Amino acid sequence: MLSIDQLRRFARDGYVVVPGVVPEPWLADADAEIDGVIADAPPPEGKVGPHFYFLPPEQLPAADASVRRSGALTAAEELVAPHSLDHALGHIQVALNIPPYPHRPGGPHLDGHRPELSAPASFTMLAAVFLSDESVPDSGNLWVWPGSHLAHQQLFAERGPTVLLATSGHTLSLDEPPPLGDPRPVTARRGDLLLAHFLLGHNIGGNTSPATRRILYYRLHVDGHEQHWPDTFLDAFCEYPPVRAASTVPGDARPAP
Repeated sequence: MLSIDQLRRFARDGYVVVPGVVPEPWLADADAEIDGVIADAPPPEGKVGPHFYFLPPEQLPAADASVRRSGALTAAEELVAPHSLDHALGHIQVALNIPPYPHRPGGPHLDGHRPELSAPASFTMLAAVFLSDESVPDSGNLWVWPGSHLAHQQLFAERGPTVLLATSGHTLSLDEPPPLGDPRPVTARRGDLLLAHFLLGHNIGGNTSPATRRILYYRLHVDGHEQHWPDTFLDAFCEYPPVRAASTVPGDARPAP
């Protein structure tokens, strides 16, 4: 499913959006399931901006099916073959972004870093199934810092893999933070699939559209990740053999959209 160009975009940027992966029947089932989740625990009155639900996969069977049975997980595993992927951290995240929320993220973070932890709660890949149209900015889009997975690799090599625990994963809160470049909103349509490296810096954007943004996030890891996670911080492609191989092909990939 993934082309050599997409593999090389992932190597360079730390993420790729694969269009049209999840068919409408899976999306409709996931929407109905999320409707039930929201009905049982609605956002507070007047809430705007991000609102999340973290639930075990067995409590979200339609959301689980939308990644496992639609072809999305197969596409994700093309980045890590011969490894396989499964849920990490025991949850699927339902992420809403409720308008009006005119917000610009000031900087990126990495998931799973908190001061009270002795080691990051890390994983291999963030996958996301888009349930709403985010084809233009300010639709609740995720913002990413392209190439920051490689900047973070260098940071961890120089300062150790636990350096971001004290800042809760916020790289720019460090003394003498590394340069990360300019951010970019991830644009996509309903049914598209986002695949992002764990070390890719990201944050929540604003939503000035008329619609609440919905997306499903899946934190995935390869077998044995818990035992060798420090290696994945010091070598960004440790768990991504096809990406490493593609990144050695001569020539530059076309700019990501």
